[in-house]
Amino acid sequence: MSQSSDNYLSRANASTAKEPTMSKTVTVIVAAMLLLLPTHAQSNTNAAEAAVLAWLEAIDNGEYEQAWESSSPLLKRPLSPHMLERTIGAARRDLGAVQSRRRVRVIRDTSMPGAPPGDYMVFTFQTQFENRTGGVETITPHLEGDAWKVSGYYIQ
Repeated sequence: MSQSSDNYLSRANASTAKEPTMSKTVTVIVAAMLLLLPTHAQSNTNAAEAAVLAWLEAIDNGEYEQAWESSSPLLKRPLSPHMLERTIGAARRDLGAVQSRRRVRVIRDTSMPGAPPGDYMVFTFQTQFENRTGGVETITPHLEGDAWKVSGYYIQ
């Protein structure tokens, strides 16, 4: 065999020897990315839930203006702070104080009826009030830039 064919075979063997290493590297990178996806999703859920709970705490404490200030423009546009107080106050007046609240479901979506496309989460809480057991609160935060802000509140 000539020297040039020896060099070709050496390079071919070196290339073949590197492929498993490259394949392992790609596999490790893909696996790491897949492992990080749930962490990123959980991080988003945690941030959205923190915004929802802070908003609910303001409502629970009768601090409607503070809740309104921290709300999404999607909620603020149709409601003044006074209207927010009247609307939620009327819905919760006979229920009494919140005794406990437990998250039962969270759904992520990219659209909501009557709202522009975007990042939304829908949190459902089982809420025990002083005068009513089994209340269900549904709160929808919307991602505004890098912050989650409440854009909807419903109580059953």
